[in-house]
Amino acid sequence: MEKIQPGAYREKAHGDILMPVRRYRCVAPYSYRELPLHWHEEMEAAWIEEGSIRYDIGFESFTVQKDDILLISPHVLHSAHAFAGTEMISDSLVFHLDLLGGQIPDACTIRYIAPIQTGKYSFVPVIHPGRPGHAELLSCLKELLSGVEDANGSDRLAPSTLKRGGERREGEELYRKELLFRLFRLAYQYGFVVKNGRPAAGLERAEKLKEVLSHIQTHYMEELTIDELSGLCHFSRAHFMSFFHRYTGMTCVEYINRCRLYHAAQLLAETDRPVMEAALENGFHNISYFNKKFRVLFGMTPRDYRKAAGRLEPGALQ
Repeated sequence: MEKIQPGAYREKAHGDILMPVRRYRCVAPYSYRELPLHWHEEMEAAWIEEGSIRYDIGFESFTVQKDDILLISPHVLHSAHAFAGTEMISDSLVFHLDLLGGQIPDACTIRYIAPIQTGKYSFVPVIHPGRPGHAELLSCLKELLSGVEDANGSDRLAPSTLKRGGERREGEELYRKELLFRLFRLAYQYGFVVKNGRPAAGLERAEKLKEVLSHIQTHYMEELTIDELSGLCHFSRAHFMSFFHRYTGMTCVEYINRCRLYHAAQLLAETDRPVMEAALENGFHNISYFNKKFRVLFGMTPRDYRKAAGRLEPGALQ
């Protein structure tokens, strides 16, 4: 039995139960070099503010650049891969479609919201500047983003051009929902919603992969085995390893290590915990191995990464 040494997935819920909306502004390569394959129940709308990057969405690859819009439907697998030597800034809004549907289904929910939730319809993943409707859609998305605090605190890396002055205004939640409905209306109006024609085999393949990624995300700090993960798909070891590499672009061991490294990097950026603790708490029991893998993935040491994220380890100035 091959052991994957300790040391993607379905993401946690975004926002809160009363207002399930979160904003994530990312500056690559500091926020990430590669965003592992993952999925979430919420929809994601993103604006490429600067630079370029490769996105894999639903088993298709797209090179996106400045002012491109990404519309990622709920439950769709996606990942991102930064280009070497290229800085990229993206600004994403992640929100649950329950926010737009009432408890009593009306024509709006039945015709426009539910088909997206169930996967009958899906969004066109990438909308380039110059396409009819792009300017209106981008204006709406920017207005939405400007009203939500960035969960990543990215201003310390690259100040955002989106600012809303003054104090929080009365009816803010109503205005946010108004903008979300406008986003949907524009997407339907300009043909950025299409009937999902994925064959049954493709859906089954995606569901198997989601199950494996969810298991890895839940248990990434523990020892995992190929036998354990292949059993989730009812595949042989050989078929599972081939399947995983084909649809993620990396081996299962590489994926798990990257998942652990991203969690460790988040801990380094958001706390003053020692590097050793960040490694141990995220499945790495060999600090030399952790440092080596961290440098390969992020292009810098854990200490330098923390400095780039605006923090220093205790004692670093002594």
